[in-house]
Amino acid sequence: MGCLIVEAVSGESRFVDVAGQLVLFVSVTRPDGLPVTGLKAQHFRVAAPAGSVYGLVLQRVEEAHWEGAAAESAGCYTLSIAFQSDARTNEKREWIEGEFYPFAIQVRFTEGGNQAHSGQTVVRIESLGK
Repeated sequence: MGCLIVEAVSGESRFVDVAGQLVLFVSVTRPDGLPVTGLKAQHFRVAAPAGSVYGLVLQRVEEAHWEGAAAESAGCYTLSIAFQSDARTNEKREWIEGEFYPFAIQVRFTEGGNQAHSGQTVVRIESLGK
């Protein structure tokens, strides 16, 4: 099994707030420092104390690209996380502005048939809006 280096910071911004979502910015690299590119939503998992109460949904995963004409993939990803809607009322739950939420982020994928790679990290995010 290959070990991945996973680092995460807040992707929240007061300038551009996506209602109902918390945004994380995640870097995934191999032990030799090379970026892991081409990951999709199915390669990421999130866990959080708030998720055990309300349930979480990974709504969007988007890979960043280095500047320049080549638009080379950076191995950095924007993850947007939301609460699951209330099953009884279908009401959308919102993050509380100014509240801090801890998250665990795990990355897992297989390569070359059987070679499994994984890594994880934790991060604490302040919600800057609803």
